[in-house]
Amino acid sequence: MLDRRRFMYGGALAGLAVVGGMTLPARATRPGPVPNPIRWPSFDRETRPWTRWWWLGSAVTEDGLREELDQLADNGFGGVEIQPIYESQRDEDRIRWYLSREWFTALDTALRSAGERDLGVDLTSGSGWTFGGPWLDVRQSAGRALVEHWELQGGQRLEDRVKTIHPPHPDLVDEERLSRPDLRPPMPTIPEPELAALVAREVDTGDTVDLTTRVNAHRKLDWTAPPGRWRLTGVFNGWVLKRVERAGPGGKGLMADYFDESAIRHHLDHFGDAVGGRRGIRALFHDSFELGGIDWTPTIFRDFTRLRGYDLTPHLPELFGEHAASEMRTRLLSDVRETFSDLFLECFAQPFTEYSGERGWLTRNQAHGSPANLLDVYGAADIPETEYTGGENIPIPGLRHGAGPQDPVPLVWRMASSAAHLAGGKLVGAETATWRDEHYHVALSQLKPAVDVLFAAGINHVVFHGTTYSPQDAVWPGVNFYAATQLRPENPWWRYVSELTGYITRCQSILQHGRHGNDVLVYWPQHDVWATPDGGGMREQDGELTPDYHWDGEGWMYPHPSGADKVAGGLERRGWQFDWVSDRQLAEFHERNGVVSNGRSDYAAVVVPGAELMPVRTLVKLHELAAAGATVIFVGGLPGDVPGLGRLDARRRRLRDLTGKLTAENGVTGRTHRVGAGHVVIVDRDDGVNDALTGAGAVREPLADAGLNVLRRFHDDGADYFVANLTGQPVDGWHALGTAAASVAALDPLRDERGRARHRRAGRGSQVRLALDPGESIVLRAFEREHISAPGHRTSTPTGRRHDVRGRWTLEFLDGGPHLPPGRSLDTLVSWTELGTPEAAFSGTARYSLTFTLAPEDAKRAWVLDLGAVRETARVTVNGEGLGAVWAIPFRIPVDDALRPGHNVLEIEVTNLAANRVRALARGGTLPDNYFMSWRTTPPAEWDVQPSGLLGPVRLVEVEE
Repeated sequence: MLDRRRFMYGGALAGLAVVGGMTLPARATRPGPVPNPIRWPSFDRETRPWTRWWWLGSAVTEDGLREELDQLADNGFGGVEIQPIYESQRDEDRIRWYLSREWFTALDTALRSAGERDLGVDLTSGSGWTFGGPWLDVRQSAGRALVEHWELQGGQRLEDRVKTIHPPHPDLVDEERLSRPDLRPPMPTIPEPELAALVAREVDTGDTVDLTTRVNAHRKLDWTAPPGRWRLTGVFNGWVLKRVERAGPGGKGLMADYFDESAIRHHLDHFGDAVGGRRGIRALFHDSFELGGIDWTPTIFRDFTRLRGYDLTPHLPELFGEHAASEMRTRLLSDVRETFSDLFLECFAQPFTEYSGERGWLTRNQAHGSPANLLDVYGAADIPETEYTGGENIPIPGLRHGAGPQDPVPLVWRMASSAAHLAGGKLVGAETATWRDEHYHVALSQLKPAVDVLFAAGINHVVFHGTTYSPQDAVWPGVNFYAATQLRPENPWWRYVSELTGYITRCQSILQHGRHGNDVLVYWPQHDVWATPDGGGMREQDGELTPDYHWDGEGWMYPHPSGADKVAGGLERRGWQFDWVSDRQLAEFHERNGVVSNGRSDYAAVVVPGAELMPVRTLVKLHELAAAGATVIFVGGLPGDVPGLGRLDARRRRLRDLTGKLTAENGVTGRTHRVGAGHVVIVDRDDGVNDALTGAGAVREPLADAGLNVLRRFHDDGADYFVANLTGQPVDGWHALGTAAASVAALDPLRDERGRARHRRAGRGSQVRLALDPGESIVLRAFEREHISAPGHRTSTPTGRRHDVRGRWTLEFLDGGPHLPPGRSLDTLVSWTELGTPEAAFSGTARYSLTFTLAPEDAKRAWVLDLGAVRETARVTVNGEGLGAVWAIPFRIPVDDALRPGHNVLEIEVTNLAANRVRALARGGTLPDNYFMSWRTTPPAEWDVQPSGLLGPVRLVEVEE
């Protein structure tokens, strides 16, 4: 147990006393119910982080599976997601074909062994990602529209047959080219594409004739063109011929048609019948959509009429016009895109969850990348899951951004958490650190800010990307997946990975506890996106009719055509706690006692962030909510038009009628309008939202004013706050909470230090004393009425006194390779890479030792040890007393009472990255190449050496008690 001098310099609420002395071991047992309000909520397999577990070619052994599960369980992981994937080269003779008897033997071993270790198991609903496989016929595979045009003059007949030539199978992807020919995917014969529709348009008058039924079985058209110039448009049912991404042997085949429920059902039935009633599977997982140009399905004409209320066939000349550009085509494209969105939801997302539920499984689904309204697709899953590749631009001093750095995208991640909140779901997943940096370059210190920024966006179920099963006899660094942060024992910092998993577990125990604290509902203007020329999501190979909304939000969120990203980003920066809502989801809400509710979540107000286009039914709902007593806030004005083409004039009249009703009666100000029992508030884009939300009873969190990321949740006795400083400046002082509190506890998830925070009343609210350096985080537990009984603390701040730790360092290399360099003495701390060739090639652990002297009066001071720059992790011992691990920015640790007058012995074990050893093996021609690997930047032989070791400066920094 820590004494009164236990604190963290510059740390969150420094000076906290530990109550109960509970720390989180690598495999924590579930703590039972306790009366102590500053204990962490119970830990279980879902509060711990999970990891994706790739089986390359499913070349696994029973002993190997048990060994890897032991390693994960012993280091604080809560579960695995098994994903059978492409084969590794030269391991082909070990392959277990997907869904074969041998494969199920491996799966049964994994399920049984995971259960014995209290690990959860999810299973991908196929091999690789996207539904599909060799059991799907070409006609059930993903469709594409093939278009042909012909020109006729009056009196002419079409001599050509009405047909098209289907493009050949696309090239094989990289890993398929590397494997033996007998493992390549099947290349089935391509049937002749069927005619979907044939339409003739007179160029000058626009007269249109549907000729589809005039084409006979021999593909000949029985029609003579009337006077004029006629252009014929023929649309044929083609196929993308895209194969399942990265599938393994036995699963390689064509991707399913996601707009055809029978194709999806066929895939699920094949998978489900094979898996049977096996126990131990929590959920089926479906990865992000990489549909590669799927933009058609044979039933589109029937479905379009059913969903949009008019016939698509006469508009094919506009839809597929080579140079068409008009308002009509824009509206037509919007309707087509919405139709495919609806089909995606009703043919895939909803049946997937229903099918899984019938068999006792949950679904984890990544909606991003799909050609649909992401909120609806996320909302159809039991566990919606977003994605974060990493490489973030976060301005924490000393944080390396990684390869291809980009800004975090919390407004995109909030779509997954919003869908969970609206549905009353507990878990919100995130594929985390997908490709944080070049292989073997990722440090634990880079992962903590990545999970912190996810936590602040409402994510509470981290699934790392990930861990590759590696055969026990594989040469170091083992077999690895081509795009991943390698969370594997071969990674040198694996010895410290339980520090990261422990941190995540403590955070997620709070983030999964209670209920979300969001009280602002923000309408998602999807129709403004669909109405843009490219639909907001076109990239290479994306279909114009079915734009894909990629995980990074480029083109559809950042920026949003209505400016919704600026409005929502402003709400986020000012500390408003909000959820997105789609048209479909909003339809479930009603007014109840001044708030809007769907029976699962309540909100103080609805914000419409600049939507120009809005369906009439949505505006009817907003009018209904306001009239019943709710507050609806329009930013930048009321919507000016309806989306789409069908019944356009009638819908426009209805929209004008509704907007008139919303502004018929003025209130106290010209921008607030009384509507029945509620209010409609119209504010400028840059101001007025704060006042309107406050007037509606929403509560923002002023902690955000200091630049902090803050997430609020509610527990039975008050509120929980996850707070992270992801800025470049320290935050220190008294800060207001949005909720009044009789007392506040502070829980530091990094070091598991917990105690009663300094707290004071300020008017009707509360303030808490907070100090966070860049990179630090804290959990605050506010109690509305209870005065918690726990040792207090004082926030400690630097006094300005420092003591540089100098002397002659002894450096001894302890563990790693390719060889252990000889020990040496150092007068100055420098990177190992500057010491010589063996040290520059080394990856592993070395110990620094130094003896320094403290005067008696200095030994009594309150110090923290600041290690300066550490590449990459450290474990600190002072005078034989272990102080713990230092693995996250800032690299500091409390010294407590370990110091003594006179001589003190400091020992620091430092572990670096695997990158330098991989580089050396590559340059020496001995790097194993028995697996497919794609390098993020350059091949390893061309890498720069990575600074390694203790770089310092090392100093003691005094803090006030």
